Amino acid sequence: MESTSVVKKLALATIFVGIILVAIVVPMSLEGWFNNETVRFSIGLNGGDVNKLLSVCRACKVVGEIPEINVVVVEAPRSMATYLMKQPYVRFIEEDREVRINQEVKWDISMIYAPDVWNAYSGTYGNAAYGYYSTVQVAVVDTGIDYSHPDLQGAVKYCIVSLNNGATFYRGTYLYNCRDPNGHGTHAAGTIAARLNGAGMAGVAPKVQLYAVRVLSASGSGYISDIARGIIEATKGPDGTPGISDDADVISMSLGGSHSTTLYNAVRYAYSYGVVLVAAAGNEGASYPSCPACYSQVIAVGAVDSNGNVPSWSNRNPDVVAPGVNIYSTLPGGKYGYMSGTSMACPHVSGVVALIQALRLAAGKSKLTPSQVYDVITGTAIDLGYSGYDSLYGYGLVDAYDAVYYALNYY
Repeated sequence: MESTSVVKKLALATIFVGIILVAIVVPMSLEGWFNNETVRFSIGLNGGDVNKLLSVCRACKVVGEIPEINVVVVEAPRSMATYLMKQPYVRFIEEDREVRINQEVKWDISMIYAPDVWNAYSGTYGNAAYGYYSTVQVAVVDTGIDYSHPDLQGAVKYCIVSLNNGATFYRGTYLYNCRDPNGHGTHAAGTIAARLNGAGMAGVAPKVQLYAVRVLSASGSGYISDIARGIIEATKGPDGTPGISDDADVISMSLGGSHSTTLYNAVRYAYSYGVVLVAAAGNEGASYPSCPACYSQVIAVGAVDSNGNVPSWSNRNPDVVAPGVNIYSTLPGGKYGYMSGTSMACPHVSGVVALIQALRLAAGKSKLTPSQVYDVITGTAIDLGYSGYDSLYGYGLVDAYDAVYYALNYY
């Protein structure tokens, strides 16, 4: 199985990012344009007589025409603009400006080729290309989620709370109980599921359904027993029975600590019911991931910056890496902000898993097992650093497009 080189892919990403383009047509000002810089103009003609135009502008080079609206596109010195505008057969002149992608999709989402998935599969599979399928849910085990955030409207479907060694416990659809007093969980949720709505930013799977699992306090800390309970309750889903379609398909954990038998048993419980577990590798600069990322049943995610470099604080020997430095995402109160850490890298992979499972189901196939997902994610990762697995990058940078393609065509 081969993956396109990262250099080639990064070069192509800005060309093929599949998002809404904003048409920008700005009438050019003719003042201050008296120089010989060659630019591209769109010129509206009366009667569409291009020959008249060329007869008075020998320096004009026709590069395109839109005859239906009597427009010719030319390359010419800026200094010709005022002169041409005076010609009786010219209705208007405007610079043919470049149109750029809507900045709703940030560099990190493009870097892992999530928009390529939206482009390639939305025509055939509709909303599944954006992570939506009625029985696909991602549980965000964290500090809660601001479900009322404009970019997360309608994303959160279910709430689980386990705090203070279970002294505070809730499971149900009263989402207010899972509000986020910290911001960490909302930031992670945005990277997974922020809606593609023309504003703010977009997540990896911008139509996926989320379960908010609050196991951490306002200070960002929590007991292992609460995390374990959150994992188990997410596995059981709203009906309280594991192995049913309302179970969480992905459990995303942007948290970590030392080994715990209780935590490990909760991970094994979820894994046994087909839940894919993804966790942050940790930010201590340690030789190995913290737990639960340390367990073989969990996909451990390290961080890279926009240049593909691993920061010193990202724990070594992850399974894969994802963007985790200066990541822009949602914050409580309708706000946005930047955060760094393997906590920010983890939800990128969780979102890719959601795309895989939603598209599998939409294609009439069964969901992949956790071990199959692991093989797909690691096997299609963009190899960085030393050839093959290495301690900095693991198997490489997660690649949403290649992972989805392989999952759909080879399983």
